[in-house]
Amino acid sequence: MNWLNDERIKKEKYRQEQDRVGKYIGEHIELGNGKPITKIEFIEFQLETATTGTWSITAIVNEKYLIHFSEDRLGEEIRTSYYSPKEFKQYSEKMRNNMTNVETIYYEEK
Repeated sequence: MNWLNDERIKKEKYRQEQDRVGKYIGEHIELGNGKPITKIEFIEFQLETATTGTWSITAIVNEKYLIHFSEDRLGEEIRTSYYSPKEFKQYSEKMRNNMTNVETIYYEEK
């Protein structure tokens, strides 16, 4: 029965991390066309290599724009690893985008 508890803890951690990436998007990313972000769907959340501990997180923004993030370890610095500069603008300073009405769809392992 302990594995059920471990699985629950793992799912909670993954969801917290996706929330953290969503917050990062709100603070550092804008759409290139100036429209507001209304939806973030996480489509990938996986450990790339167990030896380095690098995680890969991929999201689709507003059902159209793909953006990839990576972290060396969960909870550490979030880095954008790939996006189209035509689709997104990234800022190093925090912005104050209103993310309260953004729909978030979380990735769940199958």
